Amino acid sequence: MVMINKTCTMPFLLLVGMVFLFSCKKDIVFGDITPNTDRIIVEFTDSRTAGLAAVDYGANWVDVDLTEIRVFPRSVVKGEVKVKFIVNPTVVADYNTENGTNYISVPATSYGIISNEVTLSQDNRKATIKMRIKPSLVTGGPYAIGLSIAEVSAGEISPLYHNVLVEVKVRNAYEGEYEATGNMTVYGGPSNTSPITTTYPIDEIKYLATIDNTTVEAPIGYSDFTGAFMYLTINSTNNQVTVSPSLTGPTFSVVANNGTCTYNPATKTFTLNYYYLNSAGNFREIQEVLVRQ
Repeated sequence: MVMINKTCTMPFLLLVGMVFLFSCKKDIVFGDITPNTDRIIVEFTDSRTAGLAAVDYGANWVDVDLTEIRVFPRSVVKGEVKVKFIVNPTVVADYNTENGTNYISVPATSYGIISNEVTLSQDNRKATIKMRIKPSLVTGGPYAIGLSIAEVSAGEISPLYHNVLVEVKVRNAYEGEYEATGNMTVYGGPSNTSPITTTYPIDEIKYLATIDNTTVEAPIGYSDFTGAFMYLTINSTNNQVTVSPSLTGPTFSVVANNGTCTYNPATKTFTLNYYYLNSAGNFREIQEVLVRQ
């Protein structure tokens, strides 16, 4: 009579079943991943958020890196992929609608795309799109350029990341964030001999934006109160500053120097004494120091 050892049979059967289950799971996982690597997908690297191309102010044409096109990281490329793209102002308009921004498409006369085609491969999976631009023609507004992938010689265009918006920002030597401190005095009449109704301490961060090579736009006084902007124009010879109404943002008809206004290039500090008349013609007097952060 042959005796069967039942205590050995059950663990063996269980072990075989476990091996089978693990084998199936491995096949399923790699069955999903492997074919996907054969799909060549082309996309804009920066399309998940708005990109930024910053350039120093100047009157000459300069070349700037605008954004990047790439093959999706998991794609395997077995040859060359030629990619064509176009400038698409609709991308800017759609971005404004979706995000509540007010970008303006870069004027066509101020720039040129150096090439609207790039070539990608397994060894060169990314390519930079370059723009030639004249910075002096792109100041005083929130400018941006929209691009769309139009054609690929192999594979497919990403359905999600085929558009990109790139902010084009021109900056002079004075643009940046400044810590603003000082005081704003509110008068109940048209001059500083009128009764004082209130005063506001100024203690905030202000951003000064490029208008041209020697001018920046800045918020006026205690910005939560005024909601208005002014121009600061720096004389690079003597570092004197002229205060005037903004030509691009909400402002007052009269904004002017009310004493010495200077810029210190060593400490990057504006020392300002100025005034404005509100819409009712009442006098507002400001002493303010702006220190670059």
